[in-house]
Parts: sequence; C-alpha cells; structure tokens
Amino acid sequence: MCSENKSFILGIGHQKCGTTWLHKYLSQSSNFDKGIAKEYHVWDVLDIDFLRHRKISPNIFQRLRKNRTYLLHQMQTSPDFYFNYFDSLFSESTNITADITPSYSGLSADRLSFIKKGFHERGIVIKPIILIREPLSRIKSAVRSNLDKKNYNEGIKLNEDNFDNAVSQYYNSDHCTMRTNYKNTIENAFEAFGTDNVYVGILENLFDKNEIERMSNFLGVPADVNFSKVRVNETKGKPTDTKIDAIVKDYYSDVYEFCHNHFPITKELW
Repeated sequence: MCSENKSFILGIGHQKCGTTWLHKYLSQSSNFDKGIAKEYHVWDVLDIDFLRHRKISPNIFQRLRKNRTYLLHQMQTSPDFYFNYFDSLFSESTNITADITPSYSGLSADRLSFIKKGFHERGIVIKPIILIREPLSRIKSAVRSNLDKKNYNEGIKLNEDNFDNAVSQYYNSDHCTMRTNYKNTIENAFEAFGTDNVYVGILENLFDKNEIERMSNFLGVPADVNFSKVRVNETKGKPTDTKIDAIVKDYYSDVYEFCHNHFPITKELW
C-alpha cells in the first residue's frame, strides 16, 4: 500500500515551460532531496529512437568511482536501480524527491504505467506534473535558446544563424512535435495515472499566488508565493514575429483546441 509519507514527483514536460523554475522551487523545500540531477534522461533515452544517442557509457574510472555518470548509466541499464536509487533518498526529514526531464513528454501511457508500478511496489506515491505554454511561444523560445547555445541536435540545421529559417526548420521536426504535442502527453498521463492525479500547470499563470498554492498542495511542499519573483533560464530578448507564425499555429491547431477545451483559461492567456 502506497503511503503519502514518500512521494516521487515525475516531471513529464515540457521544454521551455518552466521546468527549471519548478526544480529550483522544490529544491528550497527542506523535505525535498534533489538527488544527483534535475533531469535523469532514463526513460526517454530508452524509448524514443531519436534520443537513443544520449545513452551513457561510463569509462573505467567512472565505474570505479561510481560517480554521477556511472549512476545514470546504471539507471538506464536497470529499472530496479532507478527505483531503488530514489527510494534510498528518503529519510526522516526527506519525503519528496523528483525526476524532472522535459523530454519525458514523449513517453507512452504504457511506460508511464510501468514507472507508476515501480514506485507503487516500493510504497511510494507518484505525483506527475506537466507544464505547458502557448505553443508558438514555446517553439520560439526553444529556437532562440538552441541558436544561442549552437545546439543543432534538435531539428535546426548545422550552423544555422537566421532565426526565421531556424523556426521553419524546427517547428515540424520530431524534436519539436514531441515537445509541443501537449495533447498526446496529457492524454497519456491521464490514462496512466487518472485525470485527477495529474497536475497540469500553465506557464503564463504559473507564478500567480493561487496557482503556486495549488501546485504546492498537489506536490506536498510548503507554498512560497515569494518565489514567484524568481526567474530561471529565461530566453534572452522578446521572441519576434516570423513569416510563418500562422503556419506554425495551424500546424498545432489540435493542441490549441485541446487546451482550450480542457483548460479554458488558455483562451485568455494564449
């Protein structure tokens, strides 16, 4: 039987929607143990073909030292190691830990159910959280960030430096659709965990007092409304209009429609 005394927060997305802020928010709670990482990249690397290249292979020295790289490798190799690792973080003063990996947004309902079962068997309650953002804004923020970092591994051509061109290349790539198809992510989560057991937060009002309190109650941490003033990993500069804004919005029209129907506030916020 699961106990509310031990809770595992599973961040299922999405990229550029406030997941780093969420991790910072959790980390300032005394009953939270952040472990060795914010993003563990276990299930996405195992299940999503175009992310398999991220599988970790520790060298002999890392294996001997059993450092962070070794631990992450063990998690990608053995599901039991993953579950047991997080179980080991709990103590008399710590009852919450987390894996907040935005690209888990591409996980299937079956995989999410598998993760739920693994923690349930150890008496740990799993609390899934999904953060979303107006799709076009998310896409432009991701493009701006990737260009600044010279990251050409997520659908943008090598050495591209033109923002409009980069948006055109990125918006319908596998990487972008996985990170922007909120409908698919949310439906899979609802199927695996139940509609009432998933927290869906919207970046545009995530920092409101009432929303921080609602999120904190769900996650089981003390509410700190002053943390609303903290900003983490904000994209530099305001995203500019591009020639294909209308095309991008049309491409994700089903996502807009789904969110408007299930989260009516998005009609105002977006």
